[in-house]
Amino acid sequence: MKKAILAILLFTTAWAQTLAPSSPLPCVTRFVAPAYPWKARKARIEGETKSEIQVRADGTVSSVNVTMAHPIFRDYVEVALKQWEFEPTGKAFVQNITVRFSLRDGCDDIRSSDPDVYRETRVQAQLPPLVEVKSCLEPIIVETN
Repeated sequence: MKKAILAILLFTTAWAQTLAPSSPLPCVTRFVAPAYPWKARKARIEGETKSEIQVRADGTVSSVNVTMAHPIFRDYVEVALKQWEFEPTGKAFVQNITVRFSLRDGCDDIRSSDPDVYRETRVQAQLPPLVEVKSCLEPIIVETN
């Protein structure tokens, strides 16, 4: 009985340690948000991208590999992520980044007949793993004679 209890105790201790994070998230010191592509907004395209970035020991990004993305978002994400910088850690590491592009219906807080006003974009981030780029959905203007 004592052996069974000891085995359960050792198993749960080992299991709990594997769930604990091995290291804290790296600190982003320079953040550049991807722009919401004008063509994607006009076509009302939303999407999520997944990228893997290689970070040097000095905190600069050495490469970006966009592993999943609608082609319209790919270049915008890659250009932005290449500009990120992290607090130097003394060793190179890999960081996975998700960027979500979404259109906000209506943008009720904007009241204007000027369509350029609806090009506002808002960015929220839980750095480094998640960036959300939200833009206003441009109104459909119908002219009648």
